[in-house]
Amino acid sequence: MWLLTIRSHLDEPREYALKPGRTSIGRKSDNDIVLQDESASRQHAELIYDLKDNTVVVRDLRSVNGTFVNRERLAHPRLLSPYDQIRIGQHVLTVTPGPVEPRPARPNESMETQPFTRDLVLESLDHHAVLLYEVASRLNTIIDLNTALREVSKLMQTAMGADKCEVVLAERFDHLSALGFPTSIARLAINQRSAVIIPDMAAQPSSAVGQSAPLLRIRTALCVPVMIGEEIAALIYVYKTRLQGSPFSQSDLQLAVAISHQAALTIQRTRLLVRIRREQRLRQLLQRFLSTGEAEALSQEYLKCGRLPRLAEQNATVLFADIRDSTHLAERLGARRFGEMLDRYYQEMTEIIFRHSGMLNKYLGDGLLAVFGAPRPQPDAAERAVSAALAMLDQIEAISKAEGEPIEIGIGINSGSCMAGYVGTEERAEFAVLGDIVNVADRLETLARPNRVLIGPDTYQAVAKKFTTRPIGLVEVKGRTQLVDAFEVLRGRFTSPDSRASLSAAPEAVAM
Repeated sequence: MWLLTIRSHLDEPREYALKPGRTSIGRKSDNDIVLQDESASRQHAELIYDLKDNTVVVRDLRSVNGTFVNRERLAHPRLLSPYDQIRIGQHVLTVTPGPVEPRPARPNESMETQPFTRDLVLESLDHHAVLLYEVASRLNTIIDLNTALREVSKLMQTAMGADKCEVVLAERFDHLSALGFPTSIARLAINQRSAVIIPDMAAQPSSAVGQSAPLLRIRTALCVPVMIGEEIAALIYVYKTRLQGSPFSQSDLQLAVAISHQAALTIQRTRLLVRIRREQRLRQLLQRFLSTGEAEALSQEYLKCGRLPRLAEQNATVLFADIRDSTHLAERLGARRFGEMLDRYYQEMTEIIFRHSGMLNKYLGDGLLAVFGAPRPQPDAAERAVSAALAMLDQIEAISKAEGEPIEIGIGINSGSCMAGYVGTEERAEFAVLGDIVNVADRLETLARPNRVLIGPDTYQAVAKKFTTRPIGLVEVKGRTQLVDAFEVLRGRFTSPDSRASLSAAPEAVAM
């Protein structure tokens, strides 16, 4: 007796017991075996079963796309051997000698394990190349991992005629007992890194399959690891509960191994896409605050350690800048011109900050907050901040001239210890800088009008020998008990302390 098993990615496997004589195969409905396949001819091929000699011959009926036996196109009638494969379009027909009725359980029959080796994978891919082509075509268009795994399960369940198939990712291995599959079999596949096939579950001792198999009425089962190199990325388990049909065979095991290899490629691809999307979001986030070079350097640090710098104490310099009397300016310019001017102001001021390796922390209505020396330390952070501030004064004069309106800003700068770093989630993170230096810089900015740069004492100590400054005196800061010794940075070339004695602070400067 000969059996013919027909597989495709479109339908569940079908089995036919060959009758003596001629069995016609084709797309036309009056064939003995009808293949709904656009690549099949109306009358494609025939099998001739000689009952006396117990032989089967296959003959192509001048089909358009040909009949293939073991990947070789058929030119003449061919005597088939057990387990030969006939391909017609997207369908693979395997001939096997065997009984029509499912055989009874054999007491000495045990589960089989096969180490998940490269040779096993290559053999499986070769054996099921047609099905794998279709599986790959379906999976390669999917970019979401969960969707891909559901598709793997669906394809395997259909191709193997199973009642249940699921792909379990490695992070769920601790919850195998809740997934409706014998844990002992799953653990065997994981621990031995092997494909496990159980043709007949009833023949297994309860100690081998646990208590869940009888409860689930599992008749035959397969369990295959999904390997990425030496890593077990997931586990595929498949089982049948129906009484009709054949138990899983070696061919089924090979198909499961072949699909598990495709699943591994899919997991790798979706992981890569997730990583790329994460890197793109990160770069977009960082480029909101940093110059391109600084953003790239920080993103590389993120890729190494897996996170952005968290809030931590560090020394930094904070710069506040704000447009003076913007309400009246908006009234004079009108909403459209004011919006265009503000857009130019933000762009050009941001470019100056980036040019001096500063971080744009945020826009504040008609102002902005920038940070120097955080999250990446800069020994000359204060100098960079003051240089940027002076460049901003020059630029605001250019904007004012272009608009034909007097536009004035004030800039306050302060240095010292603060808490700085990223807060939020991976999808939405913001850079935060907290501490007394922020409040002081904000207060200095409100006093630094029109078009002046005021700095705090720590900033002054860092830049006094590099910029021309003059003392302002002690100023109050809301919510702070101690007064702040403030200084103004003057534009022009640096002069030594002896040559700028005439620039000493007037008493009335304290009352600003």
